[in-house]
Amino acid sequence: MQRAEQEGSADRIIGIPILGASPAPRTLTHRLARAVGFAGFIGVLGGCVALNPAPEPLPPLPPLPPAPIAEAFALPGPEPEPGRHISLRERQRAEAIARLELVIDEDDAIRGADPGLPGRRFDNIWDRIRAGFTMPPLDTPLVERMERFYLGKPDYLQRMMVRGGPYLFHIIEEIEKRGMPAELALLPFVESAMNPTALSTAQASGLWQFIPSTGRAYNLQQDWWVDNRRDVVKSTQAALEYLQKIYVMQGNDWFLALASYNWGEGAVARAIKLNKSRNKPADYLSLNMPNETRYYVPKLIALKNILLRADELGLALPRLPNRPYFVTIEKTRPVDLKLAAEFAGMTVDEFLELNPAHNRPVIAASRNSEIKLPAERLDAFLEGIERHVASGKPFVTWQPYTLKAGETLELVATRAGLSAADLRRANGVRPATRPIAGTRLLIPGQSAGDERTIEDFQGPRIVEIAEQRPVYHAVARGDTFASIARRHKIAEANLRRLNPSVQGEPAQGARLVIRPGAAQTLVTTENGRRTVSAMPAPATQSPAAAVSRKPGVTAQTPAMKAPVAQTTRKPAVATQTTGKPAPTSQATSSATRSAQPPASAPPAKPASAPQAAAKASPEKSGAGTPSTKPAADKPAQSTAAATPAKPAAAAAATPAKPAAAAVNPTTQAGTDSAEPRRASTTITPPTPATSARPVDRSI
Repeated sequence: MQRAEQEGSADRIIGIPILGASPAPRTLTHRLARAVGFAGFIGVLGGCVALNPAPEPLPPLPPLPPAPIAEAFALPGPEPEPGRHISLRERQRAEAIARLELVIDEDDAIRGADPGLPGRRFDNIWDRIRAGFTMPPLDTPLVERMERFYLGKPDYLQRMMVRGGPYLFHIIEEIEKRGMPAELALLPFVESAMNPTALSTAQASGLWQFIPSTGRAYNLQQDWWVDNRRDVVKSTQAALEYLQKIYVMQGNDWFLALASYNWGEGAVARAIKLNKSRNKPADYLSLNMPNETRYYVPKLIALKNILLRADELGLALPRLPNRPYFVTIEKTRPVDLKLAAEFAGMTVDEFLELNPAHNRPVIAASRNSEIKLPAERLDAFLEGIERHVASGKPFVTWQPYTLKAGETLELVATRAGLSAADLRRANGVRPATRPIAGTRLLIPGQSAGDERTIEDFQGPRIVEIAEQRPVYHAVARGDTFASIARRHKIAEANLRRLNPSVQGEPAQGARLVIRPGAAQTLVTTENGRRTVSAMPAPATQSPAAAVSRKPGVTAQTPAMKAPVAQTTRKPAVATQTTGKPAPTSQATSSATRSAQPPASAPPAKPASAPQAAAKASPEKSGAGTPSTKPAADKPAQSTAAATPAKPAAAAAATPAKPAAAAVNPTTQAGTDSAEPRRASTTITPPTPATSARPVDRSI
């Protein structure tokens, strides 16, 4: 009965007629009509859609013009509340806080926004670090030895800890986020004595002492503008990633991981493999390693023990609150480093303590756009920006400049109002370099010009003249052209061509030219590569220099006499030629023809041979300068026997050159050769620019 009632109820619900009910057929017809009407409505909608297709997407809006300078430091901030306008300072402050996940208490005490980290409950950094120690003890007497070392230098220990104050909060925050032992926060004390500008002999730099190759492997940019190995935030992130990698590589052993950080993971892996092949233990204390690595981990454990027993040892630790010391803001346009320090009310040295990655007096936005400031200086920095914008002054005054003909670096520095040493330091130019026209530098000016030029500037392009000094060989007993050529790794034919006056084999005591001197135009490109732009043809060596001569005569080099060889003298006689020497490629053939008289001269005239020899080897009297004396007045040479002596009558018939004319080439040689000697003769790549502040790294 109940089931029948239930079935009847269900039939009513779905609209099926019940026997004996009169209104059933009318209800069914009504519902069918409604269904048909609904289907027609759907069809009408479909037709409308077909007649009105979806509109095509609108073309993209044209790019907006560059933001004014006032917006250069403003990043997208939180949406403003309805009916309330957020100023530039409030928006920038909110963005800077958001970047570091910070909140500001009512007491204006800055703390981290993530209360889940275990170290947030402590009041100072030292308690937070102590609570995170998890490494096991290291059973070696080296730990006690290093404890005595640090405790024996309390001033050094105190100085390290004070220096690390601005960086320790950020370091321990990153360590806790990764679940790593807090002992690693003390590793920069061992690596660099907490000095972000420390530079080792192996060119390792920064708090974590990254060598260039490892730094590039972990995206630490290193160029003329910045060296992010010295950037506290970026280098800390790279160091912790590297430590995590080698920790897993060494079987989750932190002591082996630390040894790999110092010695290299490959070296530690080979030492482990060697011990295993000899059935020896492969732990840290059992490996055969360098002394630096052997003391590396004991230093870290000694600092840990000193920190744990600081009160017992009477060590007064500097007070470091458990809150961020600095905030990071980002900019989108270049700004002078000195100007940024003035905005924050800091000196340049104080500003560089938090921003040591910047190498140049301009902070280029395209290289490293972040600026780190003490948290309490943020408001002053933003107010300084607003005042500077209101004054209409530019944010950057340093601009690229190309030296013109006749300009020197000293002259440009004087016009810019700074010393030549400061201009060299700002551009990373070595003191011995003497730039010439075509050099492109960064110099300060009164007008900023186009800011894109400073962003496109990759680095200085240095053009200089460098002198390549000649190389000589003193002939010893038994020396021949062949043996001398083999010793200096040059072709024998080239050696003979450089010394055309030596006939046969050289005599003992002679001085042969191995490489002639020349002036080179060197170009140092933006990436530090040095290339030779032009090389003049080497000057031909004097025959008199090939034998023993007086010290005063041999002191002159072909490089100094090269300008003299290019001067032209008025011939003393009709058959005498100019003092310009023959090209180097023709030296051998000219020497061969020197024994034959010219076609125009009578064959029987005895003076023809000396004159022909003078024409073939004009440098005999001084590197291309014709002699002012007859050849018979010269001292006897080793080659004099092959040339007949000039008769007295012929000597008397030859008019002597006035003394004034003989002085001019010598004076010109001294003037021309002095300028190339000012340039550097060493062709070495430039060293990376480092901070001028001393590195305090006693260990």
